[in-house]
Amino acid sequence: MSEQKKIPEQVIDQISSPDSPLLADVLAKYEISLSAEKVERLDRYCRALWEWNTKLNLTRHDDYEKFVTRDLVDSMRLASHLQEGEHVLDVGTGGGVPGVVLAILRPDLRVELCDATEKKAKAVGAILDEIGLDLNVWHAKAEDLLKAHRFHSLTIRAVSKLERLLAIFAPVWFAFDRILMIKGPAWVEERGEARHFGRLTNLALRKIDEYTNPGVEHQSVILQVCQKKRLAEIEKRAADLAAGLPIRESAEFVAVETASPPRRNAPPRRPKGARPYGGSAKGRDASRGGMRGGKRKSGPTGRAKTPRSPRRPDGHKGR
Repeated sequence: MSEQKKIPEQVIDQISSPDSPLLADVLAKYEISLSAEKVERLDRYCRALWEWNTKLNLTRHDDYEKFVTRDLVDSMRLASHLQEGEHVLDVGTGGGVPGVVLAILRPDLRVELCDATEKKAKAVGAILDEIGLDLNVWHAKAEDLLKAHRFHSLTIRAVSKLERLLAIFAPVWFAFDRILMIKGPAWVEERGEARHFGRLTNLALRKIDEYTNPGVEHQSVILQVCQKKRLAEIEKRAADLAAGLPIRESAEFVAVETASPPRRNAPPRRPKGARPYGGSAKGRDASRGGMRGGKRKSGPTGRAKTPRSPRRPDGHKGR
């Protein structure tokens, strides 16, 4: 009992064995300072994720050391490049990194998650319900989801090579401002491959961050990709971020000229197979593309049994 008194109250229930380090211990080891509330929620997320990982392959980072040095460090570096109020889509979220971690670290962000694998979307939805975090999780390919929804930034980590990603998102640049992706040392070769296939034509690629994950010899980078004609605007946002200014415009009203742009007044269509999972609030902000008010019935997996159609930004109901 005397030893328990030395442990912060919010992490006492993390103990799984006498030799297991607490999340707070690992954070202290790497001199990472977070509020008690964030530490408690991150710990609940880890335990829920690892429990689901015994049933479904969601992550290889199944202890606090790996979580902190890989997942948390990556998410913290990514968070430093996002403005207050940004609407973010985490593409191919898998077990929820970096999307769920970003939402915990930065509650000012408006984060949604998507994964093309239904089992993973259901699992993350259940995890969110367990930790009491209200986010949309979509079972959909991101390129399909973007036909009906708008975002400021897409975050991508460990999904695919650069050339493949740029090919996938080429037709839907009207739906978002930029892509932020975390890459390892192979990013240079991937950039060369993307140039060879002409994927960077009319696009601006910038390395906006470089860092070394603790315990890992190679360096990680954060790449930003946007349309060249919007580079000045994106750089202005970086200046606003440095000045501590929130993002000025809702993602839903961002319009980019394309060869065949969608009608801005057309009601959004739900992508085939796209459903929101997770979240416990009765109603959601219309711009988040979530469920309307009303009772929500959840099964054991966290899936919404009666998902609602997202609303249009102007309040009209879409189908």
